[in-house]
Amino acid sequence: MWSYTQEQKDDLVRQFLPRVKYYASKYSFALPPELSVEDLVSAGVIGLLEAIERFNPAMNATLSTFADFRIRGAILDEIRSMQWASKDARRKVNEVRTVQRELQQELEREVTDEEVAERLSISLEDLHKTQSLVTTMNMLSLDALGATQDGDQLDIMQCLADRSGPDVLERLNLKETAAALGEAIDALPEKERLVLTLYYYEEMTMKEIGKTLGITESRVCQLHGKALIRLRNALEDFRSR
Repeated sequence: MWSYTQEQKDDLVRQFLPRVKYYASKYSFALPPELSVEDLVSAGVIGLLEAIERFNPAMNATLSTFADFRIRGAILDEIRSMQWASKDARRKVNEVRTVQRELQQELEREVTDEEVAERLSISLEDLHKTQSLVTTMNMLSLDALGATQDGDQLDIMQCLADRSGPDVLERLNLKETAAALGEAIDALPEKERLVLTLYYYEEMTMKEIGKTLGITESRVCQLHGKALIRLRNALEDFRSR
């Protein structure tokens, strides 16, 4: 079985530490007071060490890809483990998801925010706040969307990247789910798809995306949340077939 020497492991940790710090900063948006960026760095380092231990050169992925995958997963797991989002917030998000799906099935088309708000009997402003909650609840990976298998995570970046080449998804046996998710991403409204691409694939922050698109950071957060709601519904439809 392949293994690195301790000296090689130490060198790899130093090499990838900037990536750990980058992801810790990227995912620190709206952190609860119980967590700090330093906590996320610690979690990311643990994920990196696990990646180094588990990586095999015979795998259909580079160490860089595999390490990034594990670093992000470990940081997101640390955030979710705090379970800081209130039951009320989760209830509101689930209500929006349910109504959006029901309206799409009834109307057989994409529904507007106004239609969702009217069905929920809430204001458009309250709907936008709930959509933004999806991001502030840190639903930032497809693991949070429910696309997991045997404890391994399906990462959104894998589905936004080039789908034609071999990657870690081959090893995880998640190709069908990734393909379904790729189709759902392609079907997103243009601006929502662009926000996901800039955030996950181009690795821009919410603030940078806002400046690029000429919109506010809160609007970017809202679009990100709307996109994740659509993707989660699409994944549930796929699994129920």
